Amino acid sequence: MSCLLQLLLTLKRSSRLLGKVGTFLAFLCLAEMQVAQAEGSRTLYPSGASGNRANIEWRDDTLNNGTLKRRTLLKVYANAGENILLGSSSVGTGQGDIHVFDPGRVTGAIGNETIPTTADFRCTTQRTALGNTNRGRILSRTVELAGPQSISGTGNTSGYVPCYYTAPITGVYSVVFLGPLLTEANTNGLINTLETGNNQGNSVAAWDVTVRSSDINSTQDFTGRLFTYYFSLFTGRNGRPLYFSIFPVTNDGYQYKLTLRGLDPYGFVLYGNQVGFFDSDGKTPLYRDLLGQDDKLSSPDGGVSFARPQFATFVNPPDTTTLASATRYDVNGNVIPGSIPIAPEPPNVSTLSFAGTVGQNTSIINQGGTFTFNSATTGNYELVISRDGVNFDPTNSNNRVLRGVMLSSGQQTVTWDGQDNSGNAFPVGSYPSRIKVHAGEYHFPMLDAENNAFGGPTIELLNAVNPLGNFQAFYDDRGYRTLSGAIVGTPGQILCSGMGATPSPTHSNPITGFDTRTNDRAYGVNRDAGTGAGKCAGSFGDTKGLDIWTYFPSNIESTPVNIINNPPANLRLVKRITALNNTTFTDVIDDPADPSDDGSRNWTANYLTGRTGRGITAADSVPVKPGDILEYTIYFLSDGGAAAQNVTLCDLIPSNTTFVPNTFNSNTPKDSGASTGDFGLRLTIDNSTVYLSNADDAPDRGRYYAPGTSAPCGNNGTPVIAPNGAVTVRLNTVPNATTRGTPNSFGFIRFRARVN
Repeated sequence: MSCLLQLLLTLKRSSRLLGKVGTFLAFLCLAEMQVAQAEGSRTLYPSGASGNRANIEWRDDTLNNGTLKRRTLLKVYANAGENILLGSSSVGTGQGDIHVFDPGRVTGAIGNETIPTTADFRCTTQRTALGNTNRGRILSRTVELAGPQSISGTGNTSGYVPCYYTAPITGVYSVVFLGPLLTEANTNGLINTLETGNNQGNSVAAWDVTVRSSDINSTQDFTGRLFTYYFSLFTGRNGRPLYFSIFPVTNDGYQYKLTLRGLDPYGFVLYGNQVGFFDSDGKTPLYRDLLGQDDKLSSPDGGVSFARPQFATFVNPPDTTTLASATRYDVNGNVIPGSIPIAPEPPNVSTLSFAGTVGQNTSIINQGGTFTFNSATTGNYELVISRDGVNFDPTNSNNRVLRGVMLSSGQQTVTWDGQDNSGNAFPVGSYPSRIKVHAGEYHFPMLDAENNAFGGPTIELLNAVNPLGNFQAFYDDRGYRTLSGAIVGTPGQILCSGMGATPSPTHSNPITGFDTRTNDRAYGVNRDAGTGAGKCAGSFGDTKGLDIWTYFPSNIESTPVNIINNPPANLRLVKRITALNNTTFTDVIDDPADPSDDGSRNWTANYLTGRTGRGITAADSVPVKPGDILEYTIYFLSDGGAAAQNVTLCDLIPSNTTFVPNTFNSNTPKDSGASTGDFGLRLTIDNSTVYLSNADDAPDRGRYYAPGTSAPCGNNGTPVIAPNGAVTVRLNTVPNATTRGTPNSFGFIRFRARVN
């Protein structure tokens, strides 16, 4: 409720209370308007804040074998000419300093950036130049809360004296806070008793980055400008729960408020991304926890791995101009063109289909197939094949879930191996599949966060209405099977823990999630119990990366999946006129008279060239006159459930034509065993071609039968009289195609005839 509205409501009350109550509310409004709105530790820990303080770190050691360095690299947006005001509790003590780098100077992989050796601005250099030993120093809780004085010193005189850097260009600047020492901190972790000396070690207790106008007398703070892609934080020990809030924004514009609500780590990295952790293939979202060998989470079980920080995380609700300037990163740490949208992008999925090894919607047992669908946006997808047609739980061992990241919108392709989540083949039957796309997907990996006795964090979607609920999220703390088949923990049971409570239930509802305002995810102890001696020895969060995630779901699309036993062999035949008087026809015409033959998905694209001669389209007719030479091509494709065995093709010479016996006399190579007579047949299998003689001269595979003779052109090769002659070609065994271009599964025979 605004102050003005509060006063108006007061005026409607009894006049007898007007003076007393109205004056009190006016006082509240005045106090409210004077609350500092800057950017830094005073934002995370405002006056009256609960819990404890976590110092930001700048150190050289890493997590997960070098993926993440334990340091906090801050980003701040400023327009040219605006002033960036800076201060910390470590400036003036040991190596304590604040470095600022102009836009574009910090480069490299996110989480492990290359920091230039020379900063564009150093607070200690300005302190020396201006001769003020108090400049840039936050030495008490009082001045931390007050924020910076004006640069001139005339405004907000109860605040700290800031260092300041006038932005030379418009853009996003990088800010580094250095602690007084290179050693690990021995901080007290208290909000109101501020560490300002060497106990901060390589961390900083109080810090501030405030943007103001070019007016050196200004005390107006421009908020929503400060963000980071990851915080490295240190409390000094367990038993110091944290309650502060941050404001992450996804690449597609979904804004969240995340409140730790009692999370009790020791030293940890806080960040958000689209996938949490990767499965054993290094690209599929895991949607499970990571179990490391030590507190640095090295060599996780099952070959799973970290995904890098990805999303801009603000300390205040973000400024729209800053959103437009923040760099977007994909799940692999690559820069994405474009800016974060102000309004979130809604998801939509359409045209889900399944192509099995037999045909549309049908596959052979244990052979799988390919799903295709269209997504209006980038994001993650989740496709579930249900064993019983009712339960679509993606974690059910009898179902199969296929998940992935879409780096671009439009048509997507997903392959399936025919197996369920346990690695067993789906049996013969018909099964429904469903797909949905996740927009605004946000994962908050909690790295080596030993205790969480109060069940946080609370996650709230701020700028859209989630059909699942704006506080809903997901977690799964059970053991699992990776894509490689490795087992982490015991599937279906809680991951190992040495002391304290474990989450109950062990996982959220996998379809609807859970309300993050509850304590379902509570674990560990509410005290400093120390850490264990290694994996599975400490509190539940020790040596683990615990994932919690939320998303905005799309509509759901469905398609059936039919599984059958191996069908018999099948050979598809398509006949075309491919040339007239040596002029080749390159048309690609689908013949409605034989759609089952020329419509198979296993024909190589644009392979069936030529005309039918029946005038299916204007371009399909072949006008001829006596003496014209027609070239006939019979295409073949084996795409049944097994190889076609002992195949011989026989084709009757069309009526009113005469076979041309010497068409390929000058061509090479000739088939094995061919005579030296005329060659009127061509055989191409895959990309290999031979020319066949007309004589019955086995092992040459071709033969021409003169008009009026008996040729094996009836059903199953029974002899029939060929009034105009016939040609035969022995194909022998033709392997069955399981996809387009399966070697040696397709080809054609070719001959020519003269119009009588």
